[in-house]
Amino acid sequence: MRADPTALISDAVRAAGLNLFGSCGIEAYDRRAPRGLRAPDLMPRARGVVVVASAGRELWQSLCAELDADGGERAGWRRENPLDAYVARALDRADIALAHAGIESRRFEPTLDAPVPLDFRALGEIAGLGTMGPFGLLIHPTHGPWWALRGAWLVDADVARPQTPAAPCAGCSAPCLGSSRRPEGILLATPSVRGRCPVGSKSRYSDEQIAYHYDREATLRRLRGA
Repeated sequence: MRADPTALISDAVRAAGLNLFGSCGIEAYDRRAPRGLRAPDLMPRARGVVVVASAGRELWQSLCAELDADGGERAGWRRENPLDAYVARALDRADIALAHAGIESRRFEPTLDAPVPLDFRALGEIAGLGTMGPFGLLIHPTHGPWWALRGAWLVDADVARPQTPAAPCAGCSAPCLGSSRRPEGILLATPSVRGRCPVGSKSRYSDEQIAYHYDREATLRRLRGA
C-alpha cells in the first residue's frame, strides 16, 4: 500500500508551524478550477490535492526561533521576505518526502510571483479548511480568520475526502463589519475587522506577526535593528 501523501507532508512540515491540512479528490478540484488550470493542464496523472496552512502563532514562533539564531544579531531577518523563504524551505522537505515515497507531485504556492496563479481560497474551501467570510477571507471553524494557506500539491495518489465543516458565519450578525454593511472583499480584512470576528480569538496572531503581514518593511526594519 502506498503511503498517505497528506501524512507524509504533515510529518515534513509540522515542526515548522504548518499545522492545518486538507485534501480532496481530483474531480472536486477540476469542477472548481478554471480552464487552463485543471488537472489535465497541470498534471495529467494527478488523483488528488493536498493543501497546507498555518493557524495561530506556531509558524511565526518557529520562524523567529530559527532566524534569531541564524548568524546572531538577527541576521536571519535581512532576507527580503523571510516568512515566504522559511515556508518554502518547509515545503521543500515535503517535496523530498513525497519523492522518496514514489509519489509524483506538483507543488503550488500562494505567493505574488507564483508562476501558476491558483485560487488558494477556492482550494481551501474544496479541501474543507474553511468557508468564505464577509470580508474576503476563509473562516476556519476553530481558528476563525487567524490562519493562512501556505502551499498545495497535486499528487498521483488517492487522498482522503474533505471534511465538511460547519460554516461559522451562518446566522452570525457579522460584528466583523462594524457599522459597514458593504463588504469590499479581501481589502476589508484589516486587523480590526479580523479581531471583531467572534470565532478563533485564541488563535489570534501576535502583535508583531500582525504588523509583519500588514507593514512588512517597517516590521523588518525594527527586527533588523535598523
